[in-house]
Amino acid sequence: MTQSQTPFEPHNSPFSTVVPTAGAAPSPNPAGQNATTCVSDLLAKLQIASEAVAESPPERPEREAENRLAVVRLGIATSLFYALRTKHPATAAHGLRVALFCSSWAEQMGLDGELRDRIEVAALLHDVGKIGIPDRVLRKPGKLTVDEQLAMDTCPSIGCEILRGCTADPDLLAIIRYCNTWYDSRRDGETPRGDALPLGARMLAIADAFDAMTTEHVYRPAMSRDRAITELVQSSGTQFDPNLVHDFSRLLEARPEILQGSMVHRWLQQLRPEDSEAFWTGAANPCIAKTHRAKEVVRRETLFNQRLLATLKDGVAFTDAEGNVSQWNVAMERLTDLPAEAMIGKHWSAAALRMRDSDRDRDDETICPLQECFRTGQAVRRAMIIDAVGTDPVSVHVEVAPVHGEQPGSHGTVIVVHDLSDREHLERRLDTLHKQTRLDGLTRVANRAHFDTTLEEMVTATVTGGPTFALVICDLDHFKRINDTFGHPAGDEALKVFANILRTQSRDGDLVARYGGEEFLLLANACDNATGAKCAEALRQMLESTPIEALGGECITASFGVTEFQSGDSAETVLARADRALLKAKDNGRNRVVQLGLGKMSEVAESTPRTGWFDWLMGNEEAAATKVDILTPVPVDLVIEKLRGFIADHHAEIVNVDENQLSLKVLSGSSQGGRRRIDHKISLHAVLTLSEAQKDELLTEKATPGCSTKVHVEIKPIRNRDRRRRELNDAVAQLVASFRCYLMGEIISRAE
Repeated sequence: MTQSQTPFEPHNSPFSTVVPTAGAAPSPNPAGQNATTCVSDLLAKLQIASEAVAESPPERPEREAENRLAVVRLGIATSLFYALRTKHPATAAHGLRVALFCSSWAEQMGLDGELRDRIEVAALLHDVGKIGIPDRVLRKPGKLTVDEQLAMDTCPSIGCEILRGCTADPDLLAIIRYCNTWYDSRRDGETPRGDALPLGARMLAIADAFDAMTTEHVYRPAMSRDRAITELVQSSGTQFDPNLVHDFSRLLEARPEILQGSMVHRWLQQLRPEDSEAFWTGAANPCIAKTHRAKEVVRRETLFNQRLLATLKDGVAFTDAEGNVSQWNVAMERLTDLPAEAMIGKHWSAAALRMRDSDRDRDDETICPLQECFRTGQAVRRAMIIDAVGTDPVSVHVEVAPVHGEQPGSHGTVIVVHDLSDREHLERRLDTLHKQTRLDGLTRVANRAHFDTTLEEMVTATVTGGPTFALVICDLDHFKRINDTFGHPAGDEALKVFANILRTQSRDGDLVARYGGEEFLLLANACDNATGAKCAEALRQMLESTPIEALGGECITASFGVTEFQSGDSAETVLARADRALLKAKDNGRNRVVQLGLGKMSEVAESTPRTGWFDWLMGNEEAAATKVDILTPVPVDLVIEKLRGFIADHHAEIVNVDENQLSLKVLSGSSQGGRRRIDHKISLHAVLTLSEAQKDELLTEKATPGCSTKVHVEIKPIRNRDRRRRELNDAVAQLVASFRCYLMGEIISRAE
């Protein structure tokens, strides 16, 4: 794909994010400012920006931010963080991600060094109180009961008690104590409310909630980033500081790569004690370091076992003597639709995994095979069914066997789940994929023609109620430099290595294709935005650590753009949005993953009124026009950013800008008529009028006036002949749905 530069990049434009320079939350627009004039200025600048060529922004000085975080962690955080990770690794990893979010955010806000250090330490240790929470609560795979949730609510106070033993900093303790306190707390007493809460606590609450929503859990899949932002905005004014929420949203719009990529990966690696012993002990002892390096030699048997678990088609899990999961291979992820990070450390439970005996109904009680194995001390073999969400039940054979050693008692169990379902349709698809006419001659993955056909088929299947899918587009960094330095044969070898990594790491039913040059695509069926981004990050890490013999043993890197099908999408818009995410990844420094799009999980099914035969015959304009009010919980400047993405992905044409109105010409819909591709689309004229939402129009009572935007959309066909087409209503409904998803809003009124 030719990476055509779009005029909708955030840098050097009138719509760049404005970041406050003081250590306080950004304030809304001053009273008395003319909202219509503000919107008019923004839209006028959008028209100017659409005619300009965007320039690439300079790389962010991430190394300075990382060094600062490292210095902070060398203090009291080391031993306490190590203890928390020993107690519950998932919680410690969550604390690290939140600390990285807060570090980047504080840097953008221009906070002074002392305050920033305090916020980073508080973010890293805000969950240290979970050391005092019982394992049965922390490791529970399902949702918590009321009593268990009340126990979890004591974490901030327990954490403060732990920290008082090593610090007397009242500001640090206040951030941790109030990080779970609602901005508009209704509790009586001395609990502060609103801006009286520490700034660090208000920032930490937002970063904490965002990471929780975008992380996989057993009881809930990860949300897309846009969906998580929408949830934050809808809870602003009640649970979160509204000004900080919008500042955080602007930060993510300008720098989406800060939440996933090389920076996070490096710190996750450095926080392993075997990689940084001196960091955790605080004193670099050469003898100790040498001893640990000797112990860190990985045995060949271990490497073989790890490879075996990764390539097995059967699901395999290991548990300890208490039933807590310690290993969870890729096949088990596929069968249960639960990622390893959501299950490691959790208690293995047939009910939580939606598993039941094959001879029982869904409502019948199932005896967990793991508990039966612990009770009898013998291996348990049983035919079971996994009630997967959104798909047909999967028939499996489950075997749970105890692991015994020389000493009496059990070390744990090995659980093997064998898929018994019919895979004939999958085999036929794989046979079709490997036909020579559909393969790229160099890399032996699918070619562009086969990808285009498959993408159209998957879009059609998803629109008609099938599972959603994710699209990952990836491009090798500085590939021309590779050809110029090592020659074209070496460049071809690099392409083969990259294609092989994509092919070996893809799942059954996924499609890997070469789109052209050094650009590849991964079409992941039954996959959402968050899972696709996680897959892309794993591919990025594997590529940057794989030496290539033809390049003298050097490694190469790639940039990744990820998106998911969402309401109103066509094959062209899905591909364009993924390409826009790839361009953002390259513009923001390369060797990183950028995710865009709301995803299908927020889809709201709406009935589309059909025109009668008389309206079709007369073709009157009133029957062909649609008026929709969309309320989006973000301020007008973020609405402009989202419209910028819509225009780029739909190749829309800006017709006119007049005060607070924007006129667009856009193609929508799909039909089988006409020999030319353009005949399959209907040309529509869309007029968008932007205004600040009034108080009685807000989605929640606590929503902040001035932070929500109402977009009035009027849509009608441009050509008279299109008013009589049977596909007109579908094309209009598709465009409305697309506007709603891009604006992250809800339809509050509609007139046909």
